[in-house]
Amino acid sequence: MVTRFLALALSLSASACAATAGADFAIVKLDGSGEALLVAASPIAPGATVALEYPGADQRPRCCHRLRAAELVAVDSAEVLASDELGATAPRVYKAKVPSAWADMPFIGMAAVGSDIRPQSRAGRFELTDSRGATRAASLCTSAEGVHLMETEQGRLRTHLYLSLGYEIESPTCR
Repeated sequence: MVTRFLALALSLSASACAATAGADFAIVKLDGSGEALLVAASPIAPGATVALEYPGADQRPRCCHRLRAAELVAVDSAEVLASDELGATAPRVYKAKVPSAWADMPFIGMAAVGSDIRPQSRAGRFELTDSRGATRAASLCTSAEGVHLMETEQGRLRTHLYLSLGYEIESPTCR
């Protein structure tokens, strides 16, 4: 019995470490009233940093405002129409307070999540360099009613998150 318990504890510990190791991308939606909604494929580790795009004076994405994972509040993913198109589980959804200057209007952008990341926003792509020096990039596009965040690695889709906006988009950009 003790052996089974130890094996289970070690298994859970290893899977938790694997789920939070490295760096990941997320969709960030500012609601125009001082809150950010963050949609991530996996749980955000307690010691992680979230580097998110924010709206500049011209409403174009700027990089990067940093939040600590402790500033995030988990939200029941059933409250938000979002999905991890590649994963078998529901995405993780979080809320956070953002600077009051961002409350002028809604905004959608990307975020990088990890413990030692260096993000950059360039020409519609969000790039991050992780602690090993590996560079990865993701981009956003819109479909008929939502936003897709996609990251490819060597021609293979690595991350595909979806967030419904709840209204029809006039000019979708996804191909």
